[in-house]
Amino acid sequence: MTRRILGLSAGLLALAFAGMASAQDKGTVRVHIGGGDWADANMKAYVEPFEKETGIKVVAIRDWTNLAKLKLMIENKNVEVDVGAMPSVDFLTANGSGWLDKIDYGAFKADELAGIAARDKQPNGVGYIYAAYVIAYNKDKIPAGKRPANWAQFWDVKNFPGARTMRMGVYGSGPWEEALLADGVPMDKLYPLDVDRVFRSLDKIKPHIVKWWKEGAENQQIFADGIADMGHAFNGRITNLQKKGAPLDIEWNQGKIQVDYYIVPKGAQNAANAMKFIAFATRADRQAEFSELIPYGPSNTNAYKFIKPETAKLLPTGPDNVKKMYVRDDGWYMATDASGKNNLQKLIERWNKWILE
Repeated sequence: MTRRILGLSAGLLALAFAGMASAQDKGTVRVHIGGGDWADANMKAYVEPFEKETGIKVVAIRDWTNLAKLKLMIENKNVEVDVGAMPSVDFLTANGSGWLDKIDYGAFKADELAGIAARDKQPNGVGYIYAAYVIAYNKDKIPAGKRPANWAQFWDVKNFPGARTMRMGVYGSGPWEEALLADGVPMDKLYPLDVDRVFRSLDKIKPHIVKWWKEGAENQQIFADGIADMGHAFNGRITNLQKKGAPLDIEWNQGKIQVDYYIVPKGAQNAANAMKFIAFATRADRQAEFSELIPYGPSNTNAYKFIKPETAKLLPTGPDNVKKMYVRDDGWYMATDASGKNNLQKLIERWNKWILE
């Protein structure tokens, strides 16, 4: 009898603990967090505090959400990520292709939503960070007076000598505007881009590029290893190298600003938790922490209440910097012609031919 009672008690206890575990299990969410310093900042600002606050397990995937992978997942009905992040031109492509779920803005707090600009609150994506393509240079290798202050000087290899690097055009986010600025086009007259003029200008700089980079982490490594003395770069990657003692600096003049979006792929297995994660990661306090870790501008303007004044000076949307730059016109990139192809697709095709010439 005693054994039966003990056995029954043990069984009841096991059922009770199982019920408690089930109640405490808030599920998971799979999130693309990029690579390098970007991924590290995502972990500290978003992933770890989200898990702690919500009890939801984050499967942090150190990878980027590119269009080819997203298309493959959707077509194969095997969506391996719940939260993706992509630059605006890719977001617009994915959105136009019907690959994205609607954002549940009911998961957001009203005061947090109020701090996010209307243009960043799209039905199928939320703008969460502002990055800038800038001119970066090594102060030890390039003396004062020989440091390029605009793209025309960057193109002037005779008067501003040094090994150069620029971004590839394989994703369509190439140095198109920079090539036109170097050729004398004013910032407010860039669009519509004169593509023939872009590539004529690129012809001039092509022999002087020691390395074309594809991803931000590669861009950062090129400067860390001293492969290039100056180059086309993401502002945050360069600033993080500065923090580590690298003798680098940024020229904000004629910088190109882009916004990146959070998205939820259609068919995501944990869509509800994905919405919770995005709402969390666009909160002012969280975006401020991200900007302190890697200096990219927050989409939630309330984040500036938490950002240190010295950090604001390092952000592309900081008041002293933003007036020197321009915002990329993604509408032009998405415009299509009679062929059915948009300008982004045509730029990628032309780049792939040009780089092999």
